[in-house]
Amino acid sequence: MLWLLRDYRDDWHNWPEVMASVEPPICVPCVPTSLKLCPALRRGAVAVRVREFPISGVRGALYRTGLLTPVAIEAVNLSYDDPAVRWIVASALVRELRGGTLVPLSEITERLGMA
Repeated sequence: MLWLLRDYRDDWHNWPEVMASVEPPICVPCVPTSLKLCPALRRGAVAVRVREFPISGVRGALYRTGLLTPVAIEAVNLSYDDPAVRWIVASALVRELRGGTLVPLSEITERLGMA
């Protein structure tokens, strides 16, 4: 499965192995559009083929008890086994990326006849 991600190779040894991602996978024809329209990807992106990508948790607003109603305190990523997960209003699934191989963006654009 193909993912288009911000490039953090300089910040994290063995990146993107065992990285948590809330981004969905991408199809090859959508790569050029994503690179053009996504502000985060314009700052540096890489394509990664991932062998395994199990759902490991959720991202969303974490709440705590309040005087009358629950109160949102922060946006977090939590694993399903975290006891606080029952206090989250999820906005995205978190997948753990395993067995990733970098794919040169030039290889994708050549495949699309855009080189």
